[in-house]
Amino acid sequence: MGTHRSPTSATTSGSTVRQRLSPAGRLIGLDLARGIALFAMMVTHIFALSDPAGLPTWAAVFAGRASALFAVLAGCSLVLSTRSRMAASGRLRDAVPSVLIRAGAIVIIGLCLGSVSSLLAVILVNYGVMFAIAMLFLRLRARTLFVIAVVWMILSPVLSMLIRSEFGLEPMYSSMSWFDLASPLTMLHDLVLTGYYPVLQWLSYILLGMAVAKIDIGKHLMSLFAAGLGLFLVGKGVSWLLINVAGGGPGLVRVSQLYGTDLNAALFTGSYGVTPTTSWWWLAIAGPHSSTPFDLLATAGTALMTIVVCQSLAMLLGRQTWVLAPLTAPGSMPLSVYSAHVVLLEITRRWIGANPMLGGEAMTPQTVEFGLHGLVFIGFALMWKLAIDAHGPLEAGVAAIIRSASPVPAPGLEPSEPVPGAESESESESESESTRKSASRPPDTY
Repeated sequence: MGTHRSPTSATTSGSTVRQRLSPAGRLIGLDLARGIALFAMMVTHIFALSDPAGLPTWAAVFAGRASALFAVLAGCSLVLSTRSRMAASGRLRDAVPSVLIRAGAIVIIGLCLGSVSSLLAVILVNYGVMFAIAMLFLRLRARTLFVIAVVWMILSPVLSMLIRSEFGLEPMYSSMSWFDLASPLTMLHDLVLTGYYPVLQWLSYILLGMAVAKIDIGKHLMSLFAAGLGLFLVGKGVSWLLINVAGGGPGLVRVSQLYGTDLNAALFTGSYGVTPTTSWWWLAIAGPHSSTPFDLLATAGTALMTIVVCQSLAMLLGRQTWVLAPLTAPGSMPLSVYSAHVVLLEITRRWIGANPMLGGEAMTPQTVEFGLHGLVFIGFALMWKLAIDAHGPLEAGVAAIIRSASPVPAPGLEPSEPVPGAESESESESESESTRKSASRPPDTY
């Protein structure tokens, strides 16, 4: 005798799957943007950014932009992960333990990955430090944070150039690991000034992301897109004028030839964190990972526009956002996926190196490697969300530690303290509504 599933059971099952892939109350647009950032970074990790002649390849389009988007989204996550705690009392000190625990966990994971990775500059230690610093800005309003972020993008590279040139600090070009603890002073200036992701400049991305998360993104899509486009045009446009009109180009050619610097790489594929200090004209470029004012402005603008496009798509799809799950599922667990990618890359790169003919004439070995990473992390994220938990293993583990060590304070025990930097009435009302809703939710685990 056969068994048949009732239509009601099938409908319930389908609804459960959709709910797990697209949980109510979660900003799916941000998960989509995180997914894009993750796979764009994988492109830059796997494919060559320049050809044998030194010219940029198609993969160079993502150089600098992917990691900048990831950093801006990390700033969004900082606000979202402390929203419930801040809503309960309005006091910064209620969010401090959770932020410090999260920052410490990220630093530890980053040091572990840096100790095993020989291929990548792992960014997690820098993120942990920036989270701890950015915590001091949590109570500021969106507009104040946006202004601070833009000013930081303009001034911090100048300060970095002054300090590095004054003390003769040179880039180390090494991933932060446990071994660096043996030389704390070197580790400190590498972390803040001379590393792949100098905290001094990159903190501006975190602050910008915090500003984005402080507003109702759905109601400010056009404003955010306009801001992003403006930052991009200023970053690229002013850099072009300085190099091609104001005399920066010939000046950079001279110092590049004199000191043996690869100018083409600095302009198109990457400077590995900071520019040389041989000329102030270096601050005029907008090349990937140069951490100049114009690089920061342009990549921040690209990040804002990407977030707007992703959130717009999520709003258009409405309840059908589950169709975006191949990107949003990995994007909902970025710490887990990024960490696993760092480890897997060590394995696949040796495999690719041992099989140079892999892929045959149809695909390059790099295409095979990227396809493998894509399939592994999309498949893993989908199965994890459907069968185990809405959040990735590392995200859930860190959240469990936070809940155990620092429970969310009960709301309504004391009146909230006033928040400095009041904005327009409409934005204040929007934030107040968001705060009231978040006060009744469990702690966010973004």
